Amino acid sequence: MGVSVVVIGGGPAGVEAARAAASAGAAVTVVCDEAIGGRAGWHSLLPSKVWLNTADLLSELSRAPQLGIESSGSPKIEASSISKRITSVAESWNRDQEKSLRDLGVDIVEGFSSFASDREILVKNSKQEVTARLWGDAFIVATGSIPQFPPGLKPDGKRIIAPRLVRRLNTIPTSVVVIGAGATGAEFISLFSYLGAQVTWIVDEYGILPTFDKEAGETFRGLMEDRGVRVVEPTTAENIESGEDGVTVHLSSGDSYRAAMAFVAIGRIPDLDRLNLDAAGLKGETRGSVEVDPYGRSAKRWIYLVGDASGSPMVANRAMTQAWIAGRHAAGVKVEEFLPETVVHAVYSCPEVAQVGSLSSVHKVTVPYEGLLKSRLSDRKGFIKLGYDEDRKITGAVAVGSFASDMLAPVAVAIRAGLALDDLAAVSPAHPTLSELPFLAARLCLNERG
Repeated sequence: MGVSVVVIGGGPAGVEAARAAASAGAAVTVVCDEAIGGRAGWHSLLPSKVWLNTADLLSELSRAPQLGIESSGSPKIEASSISKRITSVAESWNRDQEKSLRDLGVDIVEGFSSFASDREILVKNSKQEVTARLWGDAFIVATGSIPQFPPGLKPDGKRIIAPRLVRRLNTIPTSVVVIGAGATGAEFISLFSYLGAQVTWIVDEYGILPTFDKEAGETFRGLMEDRGVRVVEPTTAENIESGEDGVTVHLSSGDSYRAAMAFVAIGRIPDLDRLNLDAAGLKGETRGSVEVDPYGRSAKRWIYLVGDASGSPMVANRAMTQAWIAGRHAAGVKVEEFLPETVVHAVYSCPEVAQVGSLSSVHKVTVPYEGLLKSRLSDRKGFIKLGYDEDRKITGAVAVGSFASDMLAPVAVAIRAGLALDDLAAVSPAHPTLSELPFLAARLCLNERG
């Protein structure tokens, strides 16, 4: 029998950690306070992506006339049908996730976890009664994150909503004020504009997509304004009044805006407070202050934290990669360290925005989509910017346009493998495809440098 690993959390990171550890021969138990899938699979990530997939299809349909396809009238959006689809996709996907764990011999225990010591957790039910005690050689904390709302901006699930409440969106608002200019705010700005709502975007002093390349944020802003989005900046929302006929959003600037609905996406914090980390010897280390090494280990080397539980950036692919590495490592299998610079940060808007690695203090080349035959065939616009250092090593990239997140995958591999422009330029992707863009960028870099 291999080592015993207890995974706390049943979301994407928890599932990935459990699969990795069990596949490596560990005896694995997953403890989760709701069905496998977690908040991401049932309430936030998956429902959001179903809605965003709808916007993506609407974006494709909007290009039909340019491609010689005549259509009469605008598509009719049935919010209730999309709500049913969310339920269908969530049930089938999360059921398959649970089956994959059980097929690997993973035990699944329902309840709330808290540490009794650094080698034992207590599992409690909703009445705070202890239902189980679990010991482990290693613990992987994958409890995700929870939204953070100032008192005046709390959702009510009716007129004021947040990402975790979009599965309840049964009607398309005629107008909406979106508060938050990070990835989630940008995604829903794109969604609501495609759904036909009049959109007002409240942007603070950090700007639009502040963690992305400046050109990407500026390009996205221009595209949204072209679509009719009203951008109000730099200011912050202080409170929201909700009434029978809509909401009024009051800003720090003294201005106010009325709309049928408000959407709040202003940040999340790690969900660690219930874990009693003090008892595990991680005294006072909550709300993202728990330091972890590249394998996810805390100061207590057998306690790992992965995904949102380990702090920002809170994106699903980072969480799942960290979890896979931690699961393998906890099971005693050799595994490479996590490299944060290989995480592709994606905004699933229309068009997409994506970034990987670093573009600071390096050489750069920008290539428009129009440099590809495929983009001419499908009438797609955008750009990719590729960064490299004095040794021609690839350091990062940013892209704005259709399938931007897919296009940066080879750049992430190049960064991980320490590849240079020459390596990327020598690869032959299919032609004509959008996947050619990063390889074309590498070739142009070499052409410029000689």
